[in-house]
Parts: sequence; structure tokens; C-alpha cells
Amino acid sequence: MGQPIKVLMLEDVVEDAELELYELRKAGFDFQAIQVQTENDFRHALHQFKPDVVISDFSLPGFGGMPALMITREDFPDLPFIFVSGTIGEERAIESFRRGVTDYVLKTNLVRLGPVVRRALQEAHERTTRRKAERALQENEEKFRAIIETTQEWIWETDQQGRCTFNSPYVQTILGYHPDEFIDTDRFSYLQTEDKATMQALVQTLNTEKRGWNNLVLRWCHKDGSYRSLESNAIPLLDSEGNVIGYRGTDHDVTERMRQEEKIARLSRINTVSSSINATIVRMRNRQELFNDACRIAIQQGEFKMAWIGLVDPISLKIKPAAWGGCGENFIDTIGVKPKHFPDDHGTAERACREKRPIVANSLETDLPIVHKESSSPKTYRSLIALPLEVGGKVVAVMMLYALPADFFDDQELKLLNNLAADISFALDHLEKEERLSYLSYYDALTGLPNRTLFCDRLNQLIHAAGLEKSKVALLVIDIERFRNINETLGRHAGDELLTLIARRLETLLPDGTGPARITSDCFAVAFPCATEESAIAHMVEEKVLGSFLQPLMIANVEVRTPAKFGIALFPNDGLDGDALIMNAEAALKKAKDFGDKYSFYTPQMHTRIAKRLTLENKLRRALEEKQFVLHYQPKVDLKTSRVTGLETLIRWQSPEYGLVSPDTFIPLLEETGLIVEVGRWVMEKAAADHRALLDKGLSPPRIAINVSALQLRQKGFVDEIAHAIEKVDGDDCDLDIEVTESLIMDDLEGSIEKLQEIRRMGVTVALDDFGTGFSSLGYLIRLPVDCLKIDRTFIVNMANHANSVAIVSAVISLAHSLNLKVVAEGVETLEQANLLELLKCDEIQGYFFSHPVPLPQIETMLKEVQINKALH
Repeated sequence: MGQPIKVLMLEDVVEDAELELYELRKAGFDFQAIQVQTENDFRHALHQFKPDVVISDFSLPGFGGMPALMITREDFPDLPFIFVSGTIGEERAIESFRRGVTDYVLKTNLVRLGPVVRRALQEAHERTTRRKAERALQENEEKFRAIIETTQEWIWETDQQGRCTFNSPYVQTILGYHPDEFIDTDRFSYLQTEDKATMQALVQTLNTEKRGWNNLVLRWCHKDGSYRSLESNAIPLLDSEGNVIGYRGTDHDVTERMRQEEKIARLSRINTVSSSINATIVRMRNRQELFNDACRIAIQQGEFKMAWIGLVDPISLKIKPAAWGGCGENFIDTIGVKPKHFPDDHGTAERACREKRPIVANSLETDLPIVHKESSSPKTYRSLIALPLEVGGKVVAVMMLYALPADFFDDQELKLLNNLAADISFALDHLEKEERLSYLSYYDALTGLPNRTLFCDRLNQLIHAAGLEKSKVALLVIDIERFRNINETLGRHAGDELLTLIARRLETLLPDGTGPARITSDCFAVAFPCATEESAIAHMVEEKVLGSFLQPLMIANVEVRTPAKFGIALFPNDGLDGDALIMNAEAALKKAKDFGDKYSFYTPQMHTRIAKRLTLENKLRRALEEKQFVLHYQPKVDLKTSRVTGLETLIRWQSPEYGLVSPDTFIPLLEETGLIVEVGRWVMEKAAADHRALLDKGLSPPRIAINVSALQLRQKGFVDEIAHAIEKVDGDDCDLDIEVTESLIMDDLEGSIEKLQEIRRMGVTVALDDFGTGFSSLGYLIRLPVDCLKIDRTFIVNMANHANSVAIVSAVISLAHSLNLKVVAEGVETLEQANLLELLKCDEIQGYFFSHPVPLPQIETMLKEVQINKALH
């Protein structure tokens, strides 16, 4: 009959109880049974023994069956409760059924007991199953309703004719219409005219193929008359015969994204033009080839409708076309403009040459007139820009670019094109001086940005000018965080693309600055004149620069965020020339990275700190060689039994000079220098050896947990190191655990999962440390091969005073238990915290309330005391 059932008997006559159990055995039951007589024993057995059925006499001395029934129904309404009595009157029987008794059997007819118990257990099982199903259905309905009402998407359904049959509330936020306004209307009638025709034709095809659509962007008419771009996904609804009877789908507002993508696409095209022309500059052997390629690139890659470059004749002062694209010979023949001597001449090309600055006409119908007669109407080209090309302070040529839409050239495009003109001017200068090959000595080939040499030269010029004006210069050195991870995950090509996009972003960030420049593989620099103090510069960095790096970039079809850290140095405070300023800004950057700050200013005290840090690093290397590290252990205690169930390994440095050093002082430096790998290997082997030593002394040590750093987990041989540590001390009895943080795992999710699975197969359990402080999602948590969650102490210390902390801890415990994970609370320091955690059904606690981290001899004493107490009891 499966597992034994548990029978709780309320009976004061032993012989009667034995007869009842005899009847159960005859009926084929396998059971465990306990007999009680008093109310206290009955209550205790209900909660501790957790019976499957209660068999009770109706009348007992001092405590009867009816009170027992009431107690049972109060806490366990579905638990089968059967009276077995010598006599029971009709009125009492009716009252018993009214109060919830399952059935009753007369002691004179015990042969009924087996069938009654079997029927009662079956009915209880059916009730439980039905209630679970009802509860699950209700929860699913509530979840679905909540999703529908809160999701920021338009969820909809249509019938076979395309009429709306359902709309979620969010449609009003997106398009301004109440959901009911769509009901029984043609959904596609709200589309922009072109998209409506496209969609109607597409649906006819999809109906035939019985499939839906994905990521389809359509333009919809808002109630206020404007348009919104929505990204649509849908599946067909089929009847029992497989015919399409409608569609169900979701639409997401991507209007702003489409605008940004269009903007980014334009800037990207200009960046592509700039990069390609820079590549051309390196490759070209003469000026004509440069001009030809510049016009070709502007048309093909920049998607400008027309481009031409004209040379300014130093004798006639006319602008003579030298290269063109997107237009014919007849048009070029009509061009003949003079940069001066014509007071009534105000065309864009002439003004650009005369004023030595770019001239923009963003609406050819109303902006500056152009003096040459175009072969096409203004409707064809609505925007143009004239870019003067200078060599030695003189305008030697002008580049004209034409765009189809009006208002094409804004500040960002202007800055990029200005840089483009500057690059072409630079190339012309070098071509004229036959020094073009030196270009590669001053520019980064990947991004087209100045390199460290050229940037330092420009920085010195900026410093010189600031010195004359007695003003300041601010230098930012920018480090891209986790760049190596992108290279390793997405490939070097993606890393190169990321650097190029960041370079373009930096070019638009500080238009008045010098730079940006790429001064190392993943480090950029920008300098700009300023007359402000550090606080104002810090505000500018936070508001303008940091915010820019929070915006995601699309790399290899993956959305990538690139947080950055900044080192800041000021002239004249922190250096009097470019080299000194860059060196000190890099020192400030290192400080920001060491302390986890977003940015840091340089201070002279950094030299002293760096020297001390170097000294400490040397002493740590000596400590590893001379075995100055020791292990302390902090117990983990089971809240139900108060038994020590585990030990966490905590490393200390027993320095001859400083004494016992806290890990907060040296662990970050071990990780930075890579020494943490070797030290971590020693910790594993030492912890395993200590465990074996306790076993050899006849003690019963609990499992020992070891904290693992990110560098250790990334090592290819990390799994083998754990296996070696276990085998070194005869691993059959070596109970080792490891603790990792969720942020550590997320650095390389798939690789971490594979390694942790191998480790668990060795019998090593895995705990997720500092849970609640990282960024991993619940979706990933389900996949992680872990056995335990450790709640970070920051939530525990606030439990007594903050209800939110209690709610968070309770939620984490419930989540962990639902995933069959054990929960350990860290940092428990008070009895009140321990009691709260016990009420919340936390499994284990760890903290000063029970014990500080202590050396192995004290752990040995603690274990001996436990064994003595067991022996005494």
C-alpha cells in the first residue's frame, strides 16, 4: 500500500487500542501508531507526529473525543477523524458530523474500521488534490490578470476579419484610445496608410501559411493625430480543423527607439565616412585620389545624395570642382564661384571659405541661397553643408555635402563633419609636405582617434594657451570596465566595434575639448579648458559623461552597457605639461578602480599611498612563501536543533610586523595582483587537511565551506584543484563546500554553471553568498547548480527596525525553499534576530550571536564539548 500511514489514537484502554490496530492490520494497512490520553499529548502529537488519520474514543476520563475533534478541525480541517466508541447516541452522532467528524465505528463492530479508514484517506486525498488544483487555477488566473493589467505592452486579439475582440489597458497609454474603442473595429484601420496596405497583403499570405509574425515594426495613428512606431509579434488562432480564426499578439512602443536608431544610423554613417576617409588618408598617394575617394565614400557609405570638393585657386580665387559624386558633368560645369570680391555673393561655399567655418543650410527653400544654378529643384536636396579645408591657416578647398531631408545637420552631425574636415585638412597638409606616413604615428588605426603621442602634443598646446590666460585645463582619462569580458564573450571583432562606437560617442560628448584620444587598448582621454573648481567638474562628469556611458550600445546584435571609470587631473595643480598630467590622471584612475569609485581626482598623497601599496604587495608575497596565513572558522548553526552544521573558512594574515591582519586589508590586493589564485589553492588544501585532522582525533566535524574569488573560478584548472584538495587527504570523508557570489557567476554564466556542476558531482555543495546584493535574475537562479542561499548581513542587521528588511528576508527564504534550497542568514548578532529568523523558517544562522571566527583549536574544543554532552544524555 505504499508508505506506512501514521495513526494517532486517542484511547485510554490499551486493549481496545490493540484490537483497533489488529483490525487495521487485517485490512492490509502498513502503519505507525501512537496512543495518547491527555489533551497536551494529543496537541503535541498532532503537530509533531503529523498523523494521516485520527482514531478517537468518544468518552475518556478528563478529555473527550468531541474536544479532540474541535482541536483537530481548528488546525487540520482536512485530517480524517474517526470515532470508535462503545455506544454513541443519535444526537451525539449528528452533532459529531456537524462538527466535522469523518465517520464513526462501534467497538462492537470493529470489522468496519478498515474500510472506513481506507475511504476516509481516499476522500482526504481527493479533497487535497482538488483544492491544490483550484488554488493553482486561481493563482494562474490572478497572475494572468496582473500581467495583462501591468505589462507595458498592448496585448490584443482579433477575429478572422481582423476586428478587435480584446485589448489590454496599456493601449490607451500607447495610442490614446480606451480599450473598448477598439472592440469590433478593424484593427488595421488605425495604421498609417502605407503600413495598412502592407499589413493587409501580409495577413492574406499568413492566413494561407497559418503562421504569425515577429518583430514587425508598424506606424500607428495616435488619437492626437501623431504617429507611434510599434513592434508587433503575433500567432494565429486555429479552430479544431486547423483554420485561422484570428490572431493574438503583443505590440510594444518603440517610437523613441526608432528615432534614436535613425539618429544613430545617421551618425554611424558619418562615423563610417570619417573612418573610411581616415583609412583612405593612410592609403592614398596624392590629393586627387583622396578627393575622389572622399566623394565616393560620402555617397556610398554616408548616403548623402550629392557631394563635391572644390579647390580654391590662389590666383583667380575661384572655386573649381576637383571631384564629385551623385551628380553629373552638366551640373559641375555650372559651378563657378568666387570666395571674395563679390559683396552681393552670400552662397554657402563662399561663406565657408571666407569665414573659415562650416556653413549649414537646413532648408534650401528658406535658408541661404546658393549662387550656382543646380540642375535639380530644392525638393530633391533640402539640406547642405559647406566644409572649408585648411592647410597652414588658409582655406585651400571646400567640401559640399547634400542630404535629402530638411534639418539634417544638427550639432552632433556638425561636430563629426567638422572633425572629418579637420582630418581631410590634416591629410592635405601632410600630403603637401610629403609627410603622410607620419599619420600612423599620431592616429589610432582602429578608431581614427588621436593616439597618446598626438594627444599629448595637443594637450601641451592647450596647456600653453591656458598658461597664458592663467586658466585651468581638466584632463579625463577614461577606462572601459569589463572590456576583456566582451572580447572573450563576443570576440575581438565585437571588442573593436565597441571601441569604435565609444570613440564616436566621446567625440559628441565634449565638443569644446581636445580629443578624444585612445591612449591605451581600452583607455581614452579627453581634455578641455575650464575655469571651475573640482566640485563643478565632478558635477559635469556625473551629469554629462557618466550618463552617456549608461546608454546601451548594440554590438553583434547584443545590447551592451559599458560602465566606465574616470581619473581626473587639473593643470596647473597636478602637472605642468601633458606627460605629467596624463600620468597623474592615470594614477587617479587607478585609485577610482581600487576603491570602486566612479571617478577620482588626483592628489599628491597618491604617490605615498601607491608606495605603501607596493610595499604591502611585497610583504604579501613573502607571507605566502613563509606560510604566514592562517585559517579561522565561523560555525553555522541549525535553528531547529541548535547544532553546529557547518564551518565557514576565513583567512587571516599572521604578520610578524602587524600581528593578526583582517582580510579586508589584504584580500583586495591579492585579487588585484592575482595572488588570490595561489592563496585560494592553499586555503582549499589547508581546510581539507584541518577537516581530516579533526576526523583523525575521533571528532565529527561538520562540512567546511570555502569562499571562492572570481579569479579562481575563471581558472581552467579550478575543478581539478578542488579534486586534488579532496584527494590529498583521502577525500571519501572530506566534506567540502564552496561559496560564490551571484555577481561572480554572472561574469561567465555558462562557464560557471558547467564548472559548478562538475564540482557538485564530487560531493561538494555550492552556496550562493551575499544573496540579494547582486544583479542576477530569478530566471538565472533556476538554472544555477547551487544548494544553498546565504542572505547578506545588510538585510539581517535591519530586521528589528525595518519591516521592509523582514519582508525581503521572508521572501528570499520562501523563494529558496520553493527551489529546494537551504537558507543561511549571515551576520546574526542578537537573540531578537535569531528568533525572527526562526519564525521565518530560516534553516541556519551564522554570526557573532553564536561565535566569532576562531582558530582550529577552539573548534576542536567546541566539538569535544558536543560529544561529551551527547554521551551524558
